[in-house]
Amino acid sequence: MNLKQFRYALTLANEGSFSRAAEVLGISQPSLSQYIKKLESETGVPLFERSGQTVRLTDAGRIYIEAGRTILDVEKRMQAGFSDLAAYKTGTLTVGAAPYRSAGLMPAACAEFRRLYPGISLVIDERGSRELLEGVSRSEFDFAVTALPVDESLFDCELLHREEILLAVPKDSALDTRLAEAAVTLPGRLYPAVDLALADGADFVMITEGQAMQQLLEDLCAKAGVLPRTSVTVRSLEAQIQMVREGLGAALVPARIERFGGFDRVRYYSLRDTLRERAIGAVWKKGDLLTQAARAFLEILKKY
Repeated sequence: MNLKQFRYALTLANEGSFSRAAEVLGISQPSLSQYIKKLESETGVPLFERSGQTVRLTDAGRIYIEAGRTILDVEKRMQAGFSDLAAYKTGTLTVGAAPYRSAGLMPAACAEFRRLYPGISLVIDERGSRELLEGVSRSEFDFAVTALPVDESLFDCELLHREEILLAVPKDSALDTRLAEAAVTLPGRLYPAVDLALADGADFVMITEGQAMQQLLEDLCAKAGVLPRTSVTVRSLEAQIQMVREGLGAALVPARIERFGGFDRVRYYSLRDTLRERAIGAVWKKGDLLTQAARAFLEILKKY
């Protein structure tokens, strides 16, 4: 038996006639007929029942076709695997990420990946969180790095790491002074921890309504009984932390944003009541398969 035999028999079973099957296969009808007769001779049992211009599978034929489909599927996956390995040498890997995460997470990971796979070109497509999921839904990336959870009926995902949620305030402001006096050191926190209730009535730099960080701020403030005053509203985390630098108010931000805000004019505090973290993961369209190159880059990202 060989793969060609399986393909010919499977095509005949699907088409139901020698003439249509021969046309699909691009061979003559007599050639296909002789090929099937030879196959039945080799197996020792009839695989097809002939009735005028039509054919149908015998019981033995159904067993043969079922086994053939399995074998052809294995061969297809094997060839896809070979193509995937070849793609390690050349090609392009496109990953979506927020700009601040691109600057804080991607450089070291990209450098390591390029050392291992110098023939692959990396594209880091920077977008906001909502645009990232829209891009994933259109298969514009191999995968995107964004906050979890996501709708698992639409996306597949894998956890990369968890990032702590911080309170950023203008350094040496009245709020900073109040928080510094009450801050305590707690295990597992990146910075001195404070109660969010101490920020009641303070000016806050807000993120556009509907974004995940803005929703989190609103939920935490409601739980703590805090009524923040909106100083200014911006669209990006990068703009938000720059507003904090200019003294326009406090902000709830993810760890790693320090790269953009620095420490000279911004002070960072952990939250005291519970450790607030955000899960970050690799996300791709439901049903899409990660290439070996994408999987390799994902594993590197986990280290950083």
